[in-house]
Amino acid sequence: MKDRIVVATDFSTSSLTSLTKAMYLAKKEKCSLDVVHIVEYSVFHNPKKDKKAGKEALAKFIVDHFPKPEVEISQFCYVGTIHKEIHKHARDRGCRLLVIGATGETQHLTDVLLGSVAKRIVRKSEIPVLVTKDESLPDYANIFSPTDFSEHSLKTAKATRKFFPSANLIFYHMIARPFELRLGHYGADDEQISSFNKDSENKAKEISKKFLKNFSGKSEVVLDSGILSYTRLLSVAESKNASLIALPTSGKISFFALDVLQNSSVDVFICKF
Repeated sequence: MKDRIVVATDFSTSSLTSLTKAMYLAKKEKCSLDVVHIVEYSVFHNPKKDKKAGKEALAKFIVDHFPKPEVEISQFCYVGTIHKEIHKHARDRGCRLLVIGATGETQHLTDVLLGSVAKRIVRKSEIPVLVTKDESLPDYANIFSPTDFSEHSLKTAKATRKFFPSANLIFYHMIARPFELRLGHYGADDEQISSFNKDSENKAKEISKKFLKNFSGKSEVVLDSGILSYTRLLSVAESKNASLIALPTSGKISFFALDVLQNSSVDVFICKF
């Protein structure tokens, strides 16, 4: 049986971008593709009529934009709560990747960068989620992955390598250093502070070498020092020409996951373990 990718669409421009990228990835990875449309349940609507109309609209949307798809496609329409129906479908069909857009037709102006529906999907997903942010094809040359070298970061990195085997993985690590002023309060002098910082850097270098041994193909570690923040992560990712950012939803990095997702200009790959 082929591996299966699922992509959600609400017929918006954003979801068309997601569908285009999902098609591309499915062809490249020799996967089948499930295209899912969810009609949000309302007590004022007729579920049977809504589902029938949704199925017809989905079929037309695919034919209009992909009259000759080069991958095996299955179409599904459900009536219910969007994130719940998507996750149920992914679980029941054994999908390995979920692709969604950052926004949709129903989002308000306050949700322009990332709609609340997308956030709920990401938080609850049991499989990796690719959130599309731009229209470029997913030939991700440089994938930027913040890491604390934890087991969660390692699993995220391995999942990223599995989906994108030819990409250059750029692991970014912020060296944990107490503020020099704090060390001074504890009685450390300049020489001791310098020695402590040097030891921290050397330990990070040794750990990074061991971390890289887990991966074949192109990979590197970028070590940084300072205060870890999502703005710093995005700045370094841009400087490294990252075309995708890979994040875990657990561990230290997870504190910034939704902020990175909200503000990133490139696609974001989210893994939950």
